[in-house]
Amino acid sequence: MAAPFAAFGQSKDGGNSPVQADGSSAYLFAAIGGFIPLDDSYRVNYSTSLGALPIEVSGGFLFPVGPGVFVPLTARYIRRVANFVTGTSIEVLSIEPGVRFFLEREHEHDLRMFGAVEALLGQATVQGNYDVSADGTTTNAAVAQSNYYDLGVGFDLGLTYPFTSTTALDAMVHIAIFMSSSVTQGGLGNIGGVSLTAAYRFGF
Repeated sequence: MAAPFAAFGQSKDGGNSPVQADGSSAYLFAAIGGFIPLDDSYRVNYSTSLGALPIEVSGGFLFPVGPGVFVPLTARYIRRVANFVTGTSIEVLSIEPGVRFFLEREHEHDLRMFGAVEALLGQATVQGNYDVSADGTTTNAAVAQSNYYDLGVGFDLGLTYPFTSTTALDAMVHIAIFMSSSVTQGGLGNIGGVSLTAAYRFGF
C-alpha cells in the first residue's frame, strides 16, 4: 500500500480534537515507500529503482462507509531492475480495492492504529534488451517485452496522526502476496513483498 486511512473532523462536543470520519467526505492520498520482495530470487537478483531512487509510489482514494470503516482504492507502482543483466527490468502496477478499519479507540492528539485487507489485481511488464543481426556481422540492440497478469491479497498494519481536521500522515507496513502466476506454468511466481510506506491524506 497502499494507503492512508484515518479521517478526522470536529468532535461532538464542538471542540477541535480529531475524530473518525462520519461517512460524509472522501479523501485523496499519495504515498512513497521502500519495497522488500518475499521471493529470494527477486530479492537477490533485482533492485527497486524509480528515477534512480529505491522507492515505490502509490496513491488513490479513500471512501468512509461507516464509523471507523473505509473503502480504499489504491494504485501502486514498483519498478525493479536486474542486478546482473543490463537493460532488464520488471514493472508492476497493481490496483488494490479493500477494506480498512481502526483497531483501537480514538486518542486525542495522538497516534491511532489501523488495519486493512485488499484484493490485488496486478500487471507485471518484463522488459529486456537483446542483440539482432541481419548479416551475421553487424549487431543492433532490440527490446523484448512481455506482460503477465496476477491476482493476490494484501494486508496492512499502520499508524495515523492528524495534522488538521482533514489531513493526516500515515505510516504502515503493506504485505502483498500474488498467487496466480505460477513459475511452473510460465509465470513469474510471487512478485509481491513487504512495503514500508509513508502517506499523506487530505479530504475534499
